[in-house]
Amino acid sequence: MRTRGPLTRAQLAEQTSLSRATLSSIIQTLLTKQTLTERAVSGSAVRGRGRPVSVVTLNPAGGLALGIDLGQRRIQVTISNVAHEFVASGAIACAERTPWARRLQLALDLVDNLTTRHDISLTALAGVGVGIVGPVPTDAVRSPDRVALVGDTLRARFGVPVYVDNNTRLAALAEAVWGAGSGVGSALYLRLSYGVGGGLVLGGRLFAGAGGAAGELGHISVDRDGLACSCGGRGCLERYVSLTTLQAQCDSILEARDEKARDLLAEAGTRVGEVLAAACNTVNPEVVVIGGELAETGDHLFQPLRTAFRRYTHGQVHRSVRITRAALGPDAAARGGIALVLTTSPAALDQEASRP
Repeated sequence: MRTRGPLTRAQLAEQTSLSRATLSSIIQTLLTKQTLTERAVSGSAVRGRGRPVSVVTLNPAGGLALGIDLGQRRIQVTISNVAHEFVASGAIACAERTPWARRLQLALDLVDNLTTRHDISLTALAGVGVGIVGPVPTDAVRSPDRVALVGDTLRARFGVPVYVDNNTRLAALAEAVWGAGSGVGSALYLRLSYGVGGGLVLGGRLFAGAGGAAGELGHISVDRDGLACSCGGRGCLERYVSLTTLQAQCDSILEARDEKARDLLAEAGTRVGEVLAAACNTVNPEVVVIGGELAETGDHLFQPLRTAFRRYTHGQVHRSVRITRAALGPDAAARGGIALVLTTSPAALDQEASRP
């Protein structure tokens, strides 16, 4: 329930494979200890008997999780309890070149503002999940200085475990838990914004890969002899379909008002569809979720994307995958930070908190 949120007893039985009697005994014990709470779902009833359907959830008083997104142009802070109830959220703009130390201070000021305004105590804080721009290797030795700065500063401030990951990957996790990928076992996420990134979620958890770069779709080459990319490669998808690139060619790209904008979106959609086809032929997810500002252009992007996707995937893949727009808003990465805390086992949290 820490990972999935509120569940019915039937859903718990399916998730745990426990017998009805065993599950009932465990739930009753945890209800008695006030670790869990149970409530009826408003407006629901079992057909023919009138009995309301109830869901079991962790006690909302059992702890809080803090999610922070240190984005390129925006800082977002969101606070949730362990019952997956979001209790406060806020954001402030920042300049793209704002130093990391300043970004952190702005985020901490926003935390203070939210806790004061909503009368929230962080004494029961379980952990902090933070999204940052750029790669976050799994190997701490190779992590950029900004990762250490973020982790050290927030651990010193709150005295709890701090988890840092790429903010696009965290948005992928949030969509899998609360958004367009909710309820499925595997979801591939692609964000089309000023940069292009992605993430892969399997069984409700982020799949990092050997170095933490799993799902990095923006740096798949779509032209071997194409434009040089900051990653060291050539012809990367990001060099052709990022919002920065497209707006340089047509400043009204998001409105798709003229033929030039629509042609550029069609070309971008085709390139994205080809890359997604290759990725889905490899990992075969249940759902592909597409977020970012460019996804707001709708069919101008999605129609050529779906056409290319169907053309370059084999039947077993395109018959089983669903392509959809992201459901969450600009706080997705901050929510993903919360999900990162909640999907880490309490035992792992205790071990992390006990480290010097």
